[in-house]
Amino acid sequence: MASSLPAPTPKNRVEKRGRQARTALTCANCRIRKTKCDGRQPSCKTCEVYHDTCRYEKIPPLSHILSMARKLQEYEQLIGELRQGSTPSDDPASRASFVEVARDSHVRGVTGEMSPTQVPAPTTPPVADPEPRAVAAGAVPGAQISDLSIDEHGRLCYHGPTSAVHDPSRVEEPSASVTLEDTPRSDADVRRFLRTRASELRSLEDFSVGNAALQIDIPKELVSKMLQLHWAWIAPMFLWVYRPAFMRDMASGGQYCSQLLVTVLCAHSSRFQGGELGKMLISRARLLLGGEIQKPSSIPTAQALLQLSARELAYGATSQAWLYSGMAFRMVSDLGLHHSNGRESNLSHLTVEDLEIRKRLFWSCYFWDKAISLYLGRMPTLTDLPSDHAPTLFDDHTEDEFWVPYYGDSGHFGSIPVHDYPRQKAHSISCFENSCKLAIIINDIMVQLYSHRPSSSTEQALSALQRRLDYWRAASPSHLKYDGDNAPLVCPPPHILAQNLLYYSTIILLHRPFNLNFAHHEACRKASNNIESLLLVLEKTFGFTRLTYLMAYCVYTGASAIIKDVRGGDVEASSRMGTFQRALQGALSTCPLVQRSLDIINNGLRSPERNQSRSLNSAVETEPQQYLPAFPNHDFLLDVDQWESRGSLDINSFPFLDCFPENHIDTEIGDWCLHV
Repeated sequence: MASSLPAPTPKNRVEKRGRQARTALTCANCRIRKTKCDGRQPSCKTCEVYHDTCRYEKIPPLSHILSMARKLQEYEQLIGELRQGSTPSDDPASRASFVEVARDSHVRGVTGEMSPTQVPAPTTPPVADPEPRAVAAGAVPGAQISDLSIDEHGRLCYHGPTSAVHDPSRVEEPSASVTLEDTPRSDADVRRFLRTRASELRSLEDFSVGNAALQIDIPKELVSKMLQLHWAWIAPMFLWVYRPAFMRDMASGGQYCSQLLVTVLCAHSSRFQGGELGKMLISRARLLLGGEIQKPSSIPTAQALLQLSARELAYGATSQAWLYSGMAFRMVSDLGLHHSNGRESNLSHLTVEDLEIRKRLFWSCYFWDKAISLYLGRMPTLTDLPSDHAPTLFDDHTEDEFWVPYYGDSGHFGSIPVHDYPRQKAHSISCFENSCKLAIIINDIMVQLYSHRPSSSTEQALSALQRRLDYWRAASPSHLKYDGDNAPLVCPPPHILAQNLLYYSTIILLHRPFNLNFAHHEACRKASNNIESLLLVLEKTFGFTRLTYLMAYCVYTGASAIIKDVRGGDVEASSRMGTFQRALQGALSTCPLVQRSLDIINNGLRSPERNQSRSLNSAVETEPQQYLPAFPNHDFLLDVDQWESRGSLDINSFPFLDCFPENHIDTEIGDWCLHV
């Protein structure tokens, strides 16, 4: 019966390809369901019917589009030569071109990249940014791949075009003869593969913990407690460590686990336990670090440096925290992790798990860079974005897991016992992806409003940043959005609450330089109100002893926005200030860093009252007064006679918000100095 069907003619094939090329985009959900998609954005009709969150696969980078255009030209040239009666074997150049095209098609098929007919229009704006930014100034299409090479040990590394050690000839794509039948061929296959692998590896974790206890010479029960504290309170916010690979290699001695990383992870978690365990572990970690940095860059060492940075920041060792994070960022760059566009598989035999880990670690660094820069008031280090502009993680098996609070031996200080905490999904993947999108906006706020070289048009920069922030909030998933007017009765998982606190703090950072204008001041007050309402939910559920450094920064920012109102006798503002002070005081046991923030707030509240009241738009007083800085690093004594009032800019805050690099006034010697 099959033999009776008419054979497809070349004309039919061309018409079929033409119809396929005109087909609209297909969202990820419709592709998985194998249903027809109308391609509407932001949500297709099918997803609206199923009440699903509609999402489209990431837009391919410009370099990839140009590469496919070049291949298409080679196809056309080859077809033209064949029509003239020649064959690829007759012309060596054509034969080489044919082999290259075939090999590229094979590699693109197994890595799941889009075919030319599936490429969406490159003008579609990214979800988190209605005003697309360039990846880097002067970026050349295809330059990212040419900057990656293979070192003498077969590892992927990064060297720029001016390098004297970069050897492009060592960058070889996989041969077409390589068999990759086991490699997932599409995004859906990759997602399914990683989810299944992660679920299977959970059953091996008990054995892995026992092996780690032998390595670091700590009882297994204690290691288990430290790891549970880490996975519950630390890991979901920044996703520094990819749990499936880390726990597997903890048992097998693989590349994604090291004695240094296990030691640092336990040392970081021990700050929630108290005692001398943390001091012993951190001393051991510093000894191990001395040996690791003599070796080539590795992912576990970079992850350990990030955790060391976070731990030192929590204990107030800001110089060490800044240096450790800088080493981690350099190591990530050395490994080429900022080239997270999925095409690294063409340069080295990386598995889909390797690509997932590389992408997660880069965005963890990017997010942590903004967090530590905010708290210390310093210019962010990582400002350029990879070609994908925002993370899209494939292993989302923890997204629908239920988050369970774990307290170890430290006890519980909230009003809701652990066994009574309602079942709530962790949503750790969507929360992390959304936080990274917010971090991109925070980066631009710091660069455009708080640097020594601000934007040439402050009003335009403010308007554009406000639109992007509003767009981010509107596009955020509903399960991640909380506000003070509709505060929940029970606190959501802390990483979700922290994202909302960071959003309201970003509003304050955006409007605070213009605080003398009534509208901007009201925006700061409203954001501060929302921060206080969410903190009360956190206090009721968990207490303030689990307050993280990022939450502490948000508390300080909320307090700084209403300090003027408190000094003016505003009763409501004074009540909110009491909540902020109570939160910082409760966090001292696990995050001693906040003592400095608390001192700055208390000093600001003790400032002498103004001799006479004035409106928000009146002239600036001429007598010196104490200034509450935007970043809780140092406080100052400001001589306002040195500054002029410029429009609606807040003369009491804007000059010293321009705080990069850390030039401040030393109040003891009355002169400029450099703080680190």
